This record gives sequence, structure tokens and C-alpha cells, in this order.
Amino acid sequence: MVNTRLLKAAIVESGMKQSEVAEKIGISYQSLSDKINNKTEFKVNEVISLCEVLDIAERREQIFFAK
Repeated sequence: MVNTRLLKAAIVESGMKQSEVAEKIGISYQSLSDKINNKTEFKVNEVISLCEVLDIAERREQIFFAK
């Protein structure tokens, strides 16, 4: 389960909009929104891309594997 609060904060900190992040990782805005809000799950390659785009690799476990 994704920690929605932390992921949204990381996007804000990056200075990008969710639509820009979605485009950079190759998915639609709606798909990103659904994944951020735990309606669908991120694929491994999407997590890797998000970590690179948002520079959050050191927080990957905390954001993407929340309990």
C-alpha cells in the first residue's frame, strides 16, 4: 500500500504537477491518480521510474511499502 501523503508531498517538493510526473513515467494522469490513492497498484517499473523522476530512492520503502 502506498503512503499517499508522503508520495503527494514528494511530488509537490519536486515542483512538478501530477500530470507532468505521469507523463515522465509513461502513464496517464488518471492512472497515476488511481495508484497514488491506492485504487490500483504500481508496477515495479513505475516505482523505479518514480524514484528516479522524484529523486526519492532513499524513501522508497517508506512511501511504496507502507503498512
